[in-house]
Amino acid sequence: MKALFISEWERLWSQKKSKWMIGIFTVIVLLQAWFLRYYGVGIYNNDQQVPLNTWNFPWFLLKESSFLLTLIFMPVFFLNSLNVEYNSGAYRLFLIRPFKRKSFLISKWFSLALMVLVHLLIILGIGIAFGFIFLKPDNDFTFYGQQKNAIEAILYTVQVYGLFFIIQMCCLALASLISVIISNAVISFFLLIGLYVGCLYVSSQLSFFLLSVQSIFHTLSTTSNSLYIFALIIMLVGFGACVWIWSKKEFTS
Repeated sequence: MKALFISEWERLWSQKKSKWMIGIFTVIVLLQAWFLRYYGVGIYNNDQQVPLNTWNFPWFLLKESSFLLTLIFMPVFFLNSLNVEYNSGAYRLFLIRPFKRKSFLISKWFSLALMVLVHLLIILGIGIAFGFIFLKPDNDFTFYGQQKNAIEAILYTVQVYGLFFIIQMCCLALASLISVIISNAVISFFLLIGLYVGCLYVSSQLSFFLLSVQSIFHTLSTTSNSLYIFALIIMLVGFGACVWIWSKKEFTS
């Protein structure tokens, strides 16, 4: 499994478009950080906003970057890794290697999860750097109606980014399931985006695909467990169904 993961990770990085996309994403996040710092206000929702400071800047930068990450960059990485190699016939060569079939799929998930972490670290790194360079490190401040200190703000940052990573794993589960059913990457992309949008109409509890950080703010400020429950169900069903279909799929065409 370790060899497969390393091979998958190297294959992901060997593609020029992967490096280009990460470079472009970094530039966009830098611009978003600059504009966010320029306006100096972080918006939780339509009713609440707070002045930006060193500690809360990474949360609101993630909020600004979350749409691009969820709707463009991660779907492209997910579907490129899951669909393109199947269409090119490369899987037929991989599958003659002495590994269990599902091991190939799991190694892809690990490498794509690591790619999500790379993007989150870019946002977090830029957010921390901008926060310390351009903003005041207030020791006590209010966020989402609660008085907090700097230590609590750091723990809150870990929770916000951790929950966003879990939401991206839900996105990966849906992208994987679509990819094993539909081999065309373009159709899969639009179907995945349509699924995110459709979830808004199914239930407000599923709005975390498009309104990720707003949903995280709400979850962390209340006793609601709906995000955790829905995320767990989506990952179990999505990844489980994907493995089942993948194990039975023919790679002869």
